[in-house]
Amino acid sequence: MEDGMTRHRPGQTSAELTAAATMQTEATAQRLIFMWGQVLFTELRRVWAQLDTEEALAYEDKLAAQVHVLEEATASLGQLYDTLGRSCRRFTRQLQSLHA
Repeated sequence: MEDGMTRHRPGQTSAELTAAATMQTEATAQRLIFMWGQVLFTELRRVWAQLDTEEALAYEDKLAAQVHVLEEATASLGQLYDTLGRSCRRFTRQLQSLHA
């Protein structure tokens, strides 16, 4: 065997290549997650600006609408946070397996 070459058991290299391909597919999917976050923030900014300029609403109604928007945003951001966290953990495990 040549210097620097590592001997693998049968199927190990194939499994590693499959795992690497899966991770790269997930990495590509991250763009969609980032786009989702961008759309979420854009919509939040639009709705909030609309509420700010709405003079026909009574203060209590405006405040209730703002609370509703913040609750919806918090729920969506929680989902985004969870999704990014899962991806980060998977990517970290893959990186650690490459260093093992």
